[in-house]
Amino acid sequence: MARFAPAPSLSALALGAALLLASGCGSSATGPLAAATVSVADNYFSPTSVTITRDESVEWDWKGMNPHDVEFDDSTLTGSPTQTTGTFTVRFVNPGTYTYWCEVHGRSMSGEVVVK
Repeated sequence: MARFAPAPSLSALALGAALLLASGCGSSATGPLAAATVSVADNYFSPTSVTITRDESVEWDWKGMNPHDVEFDDSTLTGSPTQTTGTFTVRFVNPGTYTYWCEVHGRSMSGEVVVK
């Protein structure tokens, strides 16, 4: 006489799927980790130039007390709001050099992202 193992219940399958997603095997709701981070400090970006590969992201992280934003010369990219805290992330899909600057402080506060 053959013996069969009982089929797993739907709740057991759902629990397994939830654990798999929670373990990092699924996609992240916050998006990919940044390949480079730029500090937005009091009237300067640091570093002023970062190099990444296509389909990677750059995160700008506000560290100073003064309000700043990130604006791009490339009109296909959306800049950040003016803020004093928080982060702003952009994913770059095409190779090239992307110049950015702070609209509040002008071109004296600028930087570039080089995408290989």
